[in-house]
Amino acid sequence: MARHPLNYTVLFIWAIAAVPVISSAQPTSQPASFLLGADISTLTQVEQRGGIFQDNGKPGDGLVIFTQHGWNCFRLRIFVNPDGRGGVINSLEYTRALAKRIKASGAVLILDFHYSDTWADPQHQVKPAAWSNLDFDALTGQVEKYTADVMSDLKRTGALPDIVQVGNEITGGTLWPDAQVAVPESKIKVFDDTVTKITPPQPYDDVKQWDHLAGIIKAGVAGVRSATEPSDHVRVMIHIDCGGDWPVTRWYFDHLQEHHVDFDLIGQSYYPNWHGTLENVRDNLRQTADRYKKDIVIVETAYPWKNAASWSKRKNMAWPISPAGQQQFLSDLVKVVKETPGGHGIGVIYWHPESIPGKGANGRVWNAGATALFDDQGNALPAMDVSGR
Repeated sequence: MARHPLNYTVLFIWAIAAVPVISSAQPTSQPASFLLGADISTLTQVEQRGGIFQDNGKPGDGLVIFTQHGWNCFRLRIFVNPDGRGGVINSLEYTRALAKRIKASGAVLILDFHYSDTWADPQHQVKPAAWSNLDFDALTGQVEKYTADVMSDLKRTGALPDIVQVGNEITGGTLWPDAQVAVPESKIKVFDDTVTKITPPQPYDDVKQWDHLAGIIKAGVAGVRSATEPSDHVRVMIHIDCGGDWPVTRWYFDHLQEHHVDFDLIGQSYYPNWHGTLENVRDNLRQTADRYKKDIVIVETAYPWKNAASWSKRKNMAWPISPAGQQQFLSDLVKVVKETPGGHGIGVIYWHPESIPGKGANGRVWNAGATALFDDQGNALPAMDVSGR
C-alpha cells in the first residue's frame, strides 16, 4: 500500500496472455487473463495475533479463502530494515515465508520494494537509515545491490516474484531528497484538499532531480534483471498514485520515456476519496494505454463497508457504504479496468483486505476494519465474490 495522511496506504497489478512461468524447480503460477488480487502483507501478523478468517461460518486459512473465491494474485511489500512496530514488519525473512505460501498456492506474486525502513508513499519517501550518508553514486549502487540480493534470495528459496515494483507510489520520486521530483503544482492531489503539498529540495533543479530519479529506478531495474533469467519471466512495474489523473500520469511517464527507463507495467493507485471518479479512471486508463502501449494494473484500491457517517462525507464516495456497496464498487472498477483499450487493463489489487482484529489484540486495525474484505468477526464479505474472469 501507500500510506496517506494519518493512515497507512492502499492498492494492484499484472497479467496477460502469458502469466509468468517460474523456473522448472519452482511452482508455476496458473495462467490468468486478468489479475484479481490483494495486498496481504500483514496476513502472518494478523494470524499471529489471533485473527480468525471465516467463510460461510467456517474458520480457514485466509489465503485459501481468497483462492477459493477466484483470487489469483497477491502483493507483498518489503522494507529494508523495519522496526517491527505496527505494520512495519515486512523484513526479508517475514516476506520470504509469506511469499513461499503464495507461490505454493499457484497464485501470481507481486513484490513491492519500498526502499525505506518504513512506509514509502506520496507523503513519505525516507531513505533507509543505513543508506542516509551515501553520496548519489553510492546510493544507486546500493539500490541495485540490495534489489539483486533480495531477488536472488527469493529465487533460491522458491519464492521468486512474478512482478516487481521498483518503488511504491513514487509520483514525487523516491529516496528523498536525492531522487525527489516536483509534481506540477496544479496537479497535486487535485481531488483531495486535505493532502499536504510536498516541497522538493531548494534550490530545485528539475533536470538534475529527474536524472537522479531515473538513475535510481534504473538501478532497481538492473538489480531485478541481474538476479533473474529471461526464462523467469519477471516483469517490472512502476507504481504511481494518480489513478484518475491523466495530466500527472502523462507528465510522469513522458519523463521516464525521455530517460529511456526500462520497465514492463504501469501501476496506479485508485482510492475514490483521493484520486477522482470512476470516469476519471476510465479516461486515464484509455489515454495511458493509447500513449504508452503498456499493460496497466490498479495495484492499490479499497472501499468501506461500514462507518458510513464518516466515510460518506468524503469526496467521490458514489457507492453505498455497506457490504453490498463495497462489492459494487469493486465490481465496477474491475469492469472499467477490463475495458481498457487493447486489453491493456490486466488487473486490480485490493489493499489490506486482511485487516481484522486479533483475539484481545490492542494493535490498531487500519481504518478500523472498514475497508477490509472480512467483517469484524472475520467473515468473508460479499466483495470477495467479485469475479476477475
